[in-house]
Amino acid sequence: MKQQIIDSINDPDQLESLYRQDHRNFEKVFSEISGDYDSPLVRFWNIRLAPERTAVRTGSMLRDFIEPLAIALFTVIMVLIPALFTGVNREFFYLRDIALIAFNGLIIYSFRLNKASSINKWALYGVLLIITGLYINLLPTGTSDSIILAMLHVPLMLWCFLGLTYVQFDYRSLTGRMNFIRFSGELVIMTGLILLAGGVLTVVTMGLFSVIGMDISQTYANFIAIPGGVAAPVIGWYLIRNYPGITSKIAPVIARIFTPVVLVTLTVYLVSLIFSKNSILENREMLIVFNVMLLGVLTLIIFSISEINREASGKNSLIALLLLSSMAIIINSIALAAIISRVLDGLTPNRTVVLITNILVFINLILIAVKLYRVRFKAASSEIIEISVEKYLTVYAVWTVIAIFIIPVVFGFR
Repeated sequence: MKQQIIDSINDPDQLESLYRQDHRNFEKVFSEISGDYDSPLVRFWNIRLAPERTAVRTGSMLRDFIEPLAIALFTVIMVLIPALFTGVNREFFYLRDIALIAFNGLIIYSFRLNKASSINKWALYGVLLIITGLYINLLPTGTSDSIILAMLHVPLMLWCFLGLTYVQFDYRSLTGRMNFIRFSGELVIMTGLILLAGGVLTVVTMGLFSVIGMDISQTYANFIAIPGGVAAPVIGWYLIRNYPGITSKIAPVIARIFTPVVLVTLTVYLVSLIFSKNSILENREMLIVFNVMLLGVLTLIIFSISEINREASGKNSLIALLLLSSMAIIINSIALAAIISRVLDGLTPNRTVVLITNILVFINLILIAVKLYRVRFKAASSEIIEISVEKYLTVYAVWTVIAIFIIPVVFGFR
């Protein structure tokens, strides 16, 4: 139904036919996707379906809420294992397994939403979960750089698999990939709002109990804060499905506001770097911050690209994104120079991973900048930008698997 509505979004006769075939399913699916489109026909259908939504929303939402609630509770139970069983090392468990638990909830929910998922696909996920869980938990203990890097890349690999379930395992679908990028941004926004509300509740709760002389910080963290934080993404996804208008309106605004703000910030930072006494070639902590900033900028660029075609002023955003991409390329060049100077002293797990990651990001930024230039100044279709981003996701997915399973072995888990 969803794909049929998308294919017929500008065809009034076909939309009417789909509505008459299954009006309840049509109403539900149309409410999920209508925020992605803005046309007189879509606005007409939103007005037409408004009374039906009011009539069925309460019962439908209650039924729909049972499933994500059950998955969220299962996630909470899993994350409570260290608190419930004294023999489990809390630090070891959270460091290695919390990403698996959090993404497990999201992936199960994605499977449930895609009711056409076969047993083979469930089995594939089960094998991936078991292999990854055993591998991560059987890695040597200690503060080995290669092991820490592997654990840092586990959430990225699980995010890639979540994307695979989101597009119903149609990994060739470039449109599906961009929809998943857009959804990921919306999920981060919604989850952030939930966590922000939870943070306010935490401050108020701690304050109330401190007034009567009780310290509940440890208990609160073990049984409320951590479980709530891990379960929040599933609830966030449920809210996105049932209130699509919230994040679909917030996300473009965030993209429009933060792109120029980040551009100005990076420009000022680079100018300040010239006059700074600290050299990025010598200061390891400064290089780490530089790379984190670079990844954050790349994420913002990709997210903003996913919103271009949803904005009425999409063309006006291209210049800002082109400038931001160019600035990111300059930043990446500086970071690469600093990393290469360190690699000349010998390869380590950290240097290897950071070097390859920066090279991949550098290539990605150049491809994005070239496509942005062609769209803005050569009148090319904006779709070429999205296609470039969509195809490159495969490169990141492959590199993530290598960083988890190959790099630690190559360096002897040191």
